[in-house]
Amino acid sequence: MEEQLKTFHSKRIVFINQSSGTLMVDIVNAFGTKYEHLVLITGTKGGEKYQAGLLEKVKVDKIISYEKNTTFRRIFTWLWGWLQIWFKIILKYRKADLFIVSNPPMATLLPLFCRNPYSFLIYDTYPDVLVSTGVCRADSFIVHWWKKQNRKLYRKARNIYTIGEGMAECLTQYTEKEKIKIIPNWADVSFLKPCSKADNPFLKEYGLSDKFIVLYSGNLGNTHSVETIVEVAERLRCEQDICFVIIGEGGKKKKIGQMVEEKGLNNCRLLPWQPVERIPYSLGAADVGVITLDLSASALSVPSKTYAMLAVGCALLCIAGRDSELGGIVGKYQAGEIFAPDEVDRIADFVLGMKNDAEKLERYKRNARKAALDFTPENARQYVNRYE
Repeated sequence: MEEQLKTFHSKRIVFINQSSGTLMVDIVNAFGTKYEHLVLITGTKGGEKYQAGLLEKVKVDKIISYEKNTTFRRIFTWLWGWLQIWFKIILKYRKADLFIVSNPPMATLLPLFCRNPYSFLIYDTYPDVLVSTGVCRADSFIVHWWKKQNRKLYRKARNIYTIGEGMAECLTQYTEKEKIKIIPNWADVSFLKPCSKADNPFLKEYGLSDKFIVLYSGNLGNTHSVETIVEVAERLRCEQDICFVIIGEGGKKKKIGQMVEEKGLNNCRLLPWQPVERIPYSLGAADVGVITLDLSASALSVPSKTYAMLAVGCALLCIAGRDSELGGIVGKYQAGEIFAPDEVDRIADFVLGMKNDAEKLERYKRNARKAALDFTPENARQYVNRYE
């Protein structure tokens, strides 16, 4: 054992991610194969069961958890979390290497206030997201200042990782393309896998075993076109063997609930977040899995739920831009189809077609599961193997 320990690098790496789930755990554990001293600074609310999978050598240093129930709570937890992280760095981790994830959004500005060597993992590009979502004007002072700092900070970063070509292209305004390392996200294909309706306890609990399931599971936030799902459910209300299941929480949940009630839709069910251990069954209930992506952000990201939906082997119904990276995945693997948010009739026709064409549905499902095998936790090893 002592001989084995001598092969580990002695430097300390501090990972910073306010919302650490299974992907972050996989990345930190991958570094644990080569580095002995690892710290994860993170909020814990909602991530405890994922973080239980961390190697014993990893120290978890807690900060406030990110909360998105209201705009005030979102901004407050981001700002307070950032301050907590900064204090921890200057008081406890002055000599450590920092591995900074873009959560909270201001995390990438931390190197302005400390002298640690650092690397970035960019899931969302700020301030670009603030402009694309209409929060800030492109010519505003904060956007101009933030972009100026980005150019300086990205130039000095030891490593810059991101999750797709679209995001990498966006980052070229701050650094040269050659410096950006693209590593796609993934899902645990041994945890998430196809599940027959007869063996699915989630379907049994909610009396849905005999239904064709169109499932959305995720945030019900302002940038997600979940209303489209309700409109499709209204179009197909006479198809009583089709059930639209919406799982999640967020700012739009009340609005979605009101839409369902006002339209009198008994083919649409709203359910809360499911416990981690039940996720294979809730996601695995889907015949068709819905993935939404705001058109303004379509070129910048692939929702992480994409890989989970692929893993459970369901046909993908994507509401996003056709030129998006998500659209590229769907097209490459022939695992579903992609639509604009206003194409309600076409989406309804697709759902009906999937229910009535068992052969095509099964082909999409097989292709989805096959695609998932290209996006496994093995991708996490690329982070440490390409770390400089």
